[in-house]
Amino acid sequence: MKNLKDWWHIAIIATVLSAAVQFGYYLVSDPVPYKDVVITSVERTDEGYVVAASFIKSECKFKRLEVFGINTGVPVYLEWKALDGSPATDYDRSIGKQYLMILAITSGKDHHTLEIRTRHDCDGKLVDKIFAKIDL
Repeated sequence: MKNLKDWWHIAIIATVLSAAVQFGYYLVSDPVPYKDVVITSVERTDEGYVVAASFIKSECKFKRLEVFGINTGVPVYLEWKALDGSPATDYDRSIGKQYLMILAITSGKDHHTLEIRTRHDCDGKLVDKIFAKIDL
């Protein structure tokens, strides 16, 4: 009977420690403004690259999207425009499954990689994240 009590105490201690570790991870981890990003197409045009993607948006408020062209490791800011009917470049989409289509304007320059970065406000905490890194 004593062995059973010892195992019971060990199980309780292990459960409490596990919960404490998970709660600690929750406190220090960054919020997730979106997940399940899938680049559905990338097409070269005369103006630049048309990028289409699907993703699932969370409750965080969208602040900004920036696109960078990278050539030999040096990122260069690229102008972009929405092609998906978004009313503005700072449009905060609704929570759930979303579709994004943008034109990254390259001004005739070649890039090895496109990087799409975002900024969101998640309950007062600014979260900067790479939405997609696309090898061209």
